[in-house]
Amino acid sequence: MHLQARRLALSGMLCALASVFLLLGGFVPVMVYAAPLLAILTLVPVREECGRRLFLAAYGATALLGLILCPDRELAIVFVFLGWYPAAQPALDRIGPAAVRIIAKLALFCCAAAGAYGALLFLFGAEELAREFSGFSLAAFVLMAVLSCVTFLLADLLVSRAAAAWRRKLRRRWFR
Repeated sequence: MHLQARRLALSGMLCALASVFLLLGGFVPVMVYAAPLLAILTLVPVREECGRRLFLAAYGATALLGLILCPDRELAIVFVFLGWYPAAQPALDRIGPAAVRIIAKLALFCCAAAGAYGALLFLFGAEELAREFSGFSLAAFVLMAVLSCVTFLLADLLVSRAAAAWRRKLRRRWFR
């Protein structure tokens, strides 16, 4: 019982911290992509300690708070469409050949990114974002897509390393 209460407390505190990262990212324009990544990394210990179900509940609560409170819609939508990734990562990491694993992860990312920007453009009517994208040439758009994929692979590595650091070092401080 004591361990379960500690896990729930950890989940609630990290959910609140992830929400704070989203809120702070909304006030600093260059944090549009870094703030969702910080929020995702904040929730990694919830996945490690409490399992996928409680992680998805914490993600849902953080995403809802981000949509309601965050002043930057793009930042909140990026978290909504990519924040669940740590729940899927262990299953993707079990895919055999490395090339197939990377292709599967990139396909999942591209679908999520297309959904996020589709939602921004068509559901939320982000006119300034549409004007920004209309000024891109095809080469610039392809370069942006390639750099986004590379950034996602680095974020995937960062999430894996954060989970390993939690298991090896940080877990002992919370759960003796």
